[in-house]
This record gives sequence, structure tokens and C-alpha cells, in this order.
Amino acid sequence: MSRPSFSPEGITLGVSLIVTGVLWTLSNMGRVDLLGTLRLWWPLALVLWGSLELVLLGIRRSGRS
Repeated sequence: MSRPSFSPEGITLGVSLIVTGVLWTLSNMGRVDLLGTLRLWWPLALVLWGSLELVLLGIRRSGRS
């Protein structure tokens, strides 16, 4: 049997959808002030996004060699 291969992009999309769903649910339950949190932490989200893109670029390039 062959093992299923997972692309880094697919994993990233899946994890981001799960995190978004959890945060949205917590916001609806009143546990997290989602807008206040986003206003405070949006620069960190950009840094994480850029770092993830660099890691994925490195994975793609190492796979071609």
C-alpha cells in the first residue's frame, strides 16, 4: 500500500481553517474578544505568515534537487 502524500500547502490550509473555526467559536461563546485580539496581534500574524512562506519555499526547493 502506498502512503498518502500531504503537501505543505494542504496541511497549512487545513490547520488555518481549524484555527479560524476554533477562534470563531470561542468568540461566539464570549470567551475571546476576537476583534480586540486581532487589533493587537495582527503584526505577529504577518510575521508568522511570511515565515511560513519562507519555510514552504525552502521545502519546495529542496524537493526539486
